[in-house]
Amino acid sequence: MSTHVGSKTRRLLAPLGIAAMLLASGTHAAPGARPGIFIMGVDGMDPVILQRLIDEGKMPNFEKFAEEGEFQSLGTANPPQSPVAWSNFVTGMNPGGHGVFDFMHRDKKSYAPLSSATKVSEEEATSLKLFGFVIPISGGDLENNRGGTPWWDYLHDAGVDVEVYRIPGNYPTPESEAKVLSGMGTTDLRGGFGTYSLFTDQIVERDNPKGDIQIVTVRDLDLDGTPDTVTAALKGPPDALRLEPGQVPNDNQYINVGVTVYLDGETDTAVIQVGDAHVLIEEGEWSDWVEVNFDLAPMGVMPVAGIVRFYAKELRPGFQLYASPVNISPTSPLAPITSPDEFVEELHDGVGFFYTQGMPEDNDALKDGVFDEDDYLKQVRLVQDDTNLMLNVALDRFEPGDATFVYFSDIDLQCHMLWRHADPKDPEAPPHPAWVPEVARGHELDIEGFYKDVDKALGHIQQRLPEGTTIMVMSDHGFQAYTRQLHLNAWLRDNGYLVMKEGKRTGYTVTDDIDWSKTKAFGLGFNGLYLNVRGRESQGSVDPGDVNALMTDLANDLEAYRDPKNGEQVVKRVFRATDAYSGPRTSEGPDLLVGYDAGYGTSDESTLGEVTEEVIADNTSRWSGNHLMDPSVVPGVLLINRKLSTDGHDLTDLTATILSHYGIATPSDMVGKAIQ
Repeated sequence: MSTHVGSKTRRLLAPLGIAAMLLASGTHAAPGARPGIFIMGVDGMDPVILQRLIDEGKMPNFEKFAEEGEFQSLGTANPPQSPVAWSNFVTGMNPGGHGVFDFMHRDKKSYAPLSSATKVSEEEATSLKLFGFVIPISGGDLENNRGGTPWWDYLHDAGVDVEVYRIPGNYPTPESEAKVLSGMGTTDLRGGFGTYSLFTDQIVERDNPKGDIQIVTVRDLDLDGTPDTVTAALKGPPDALRLEPGQVPNDNQYINVGVTVYLDGETDTAVIQVGDAHVLIEEGEWSDWVEVNFDLAPMGVMPVAGIVRFYAKELRPGFQLYASPVNISPTSPLAPITSPDEFVEELHDGVGFFYTQGMPEDNDALKDGVFDEDDYLKQVRLVQDDTNLMLNVALDRFEPGDATFVYFSDIDLQCHMLWRHADPKDPEAPPHPAWVPEVARGHELDIEGFYKDVDKALGHIQQRLPEGTTIMVMSDHGFQAYTRQLHLNAWLRDNGYLVMKEGKRTGYTVTDDIDWSKTKAFGLGFNGLYLNVRGRESQGSVDPGDVNALMTDLANDLEAYRDPKNGEQVVKRVFRATDAYSGPRTSEGPDLLVGYDAGYGTSDESTLGEVTEEVIADNTSRWSGNHLMDPSVVPGVLLINRKLSTDGHDLTDLTATILSHYGIATPSDMVGKAIQ
């Protein structure tokens, strides 16, 4: 039996400010006067890969769909990052309007990277200390950083029954009467983007693993001569009642629940006890979801529900038990993950427990070597099962005149992680720097397999929808190989734009390593380049009158830079934000956008503000495919079951088209135009 967490308690435990719902405008016809629209949002689907597979007869449903309707490339966002692109689609604006410029942006005072998904309310956080607890009173609430009015609010106000499943960038979840489930960006119960646990009795030699790795011992607790019991702790939410407002918890400031594993002496099975639940599991098997209560206050008066799945990677002779990130439970969510709040109950009634974490495929476990390819693909299939169940719920609920969006994540994540095995865009391409023959063997066609899965989903959708329904298939961007990484801040250092303090060559923007009095520019985020402008940044050195000339010099130098390994151009184009964007929030973003050529991208180190010794290097990471490049080299796809008279469209045009389908005029703050 689940314990309900009321809205007031939920706000106390996980303050999440709610953005005020904006008013829709425009004229519209009655929803029943026109057929409905069903949108497949396929993250990362690439037009070149899709066309090749169609030509080879491997995508029969897409082939027929394209023949009877339309298949075009679709312009992506600048930069072509998922939170930016999906925000363009949701609002019909570019980043200058909606305010999402990257996965992260900078703090003007400290130069530290900040998540672009949220903003903290300006009201100062206050709290009350009572009996050893820190009780939040006001302030410090997190709000969704995306501005603008989502297209689903316009539709709902026009009387359209609209449902949106797993839309990226919608967490913290703004209030809305439209039925919306948040997707990418939704945190796990710990407040992060997915922290797995590994309980193992083996020595683990990994640098900075993304998960919580606990070394355990198989012990003989019942003294029968056979070691058969493992005890461990599963971390849940931060211990919010003992943390000061805004304090980041350390490893010891989370609420734990004990985990005990009883190994069977005769079979490759075990019983896992976690909280009050018992789970029987075989080696190599995944458990079902287990709901676990974490007690934030004594005697169970303030329980917080999470859900977790276990994977028995190895039980004997070694012991390796994986636990998924603890997801927010849909039965009693700690923070709103749907709008309205009760929509999550409807979803749980339809599909049972499901991944609520925004990026549920555990690529971190694969990058850390906790998963091998086969382990990872098993977990991906579980995510697919969730998607298919939700798709069927969406189709069951769809009626003529409705508007429904369903998000498919598989292609994007698998192109990121599996591209190194074989290039699906150019099967004749040379091996990726991260290619390992013995690992790649048998996985060369995995990405094609995920395309085929989407083809099956399209066929299923066509069979289930009422006749006359407009079906749209779209992606936020395409894909390219990611073979070389530029350490942008190191390049800035070597070209005199970023100056280290005397005696230093490496360091971080957030430490005392950089001479800000002489530094003109620094990189932060995947495509952002900021100028150190006097009067804007806390230690600005660039006179505002010199900004224009500095931007010209930076753009020319970056575009002229050639890879010393092969002589190829690394940066295809550098864009001025004032040229690329329009809208009142343009000044919040980077000054310049670095558009990398195909095969290139910013290193992880520079993304977080690090200055490395090396300037450019092979990408040997498992994260081997990418799209964080010049928008022209990674367009998305648009397919629709009617002929179009125009082409050259982008994501914001789709927003206007959805509104136009229901007779709603395009609002003046949108930049897109309805497709004819």
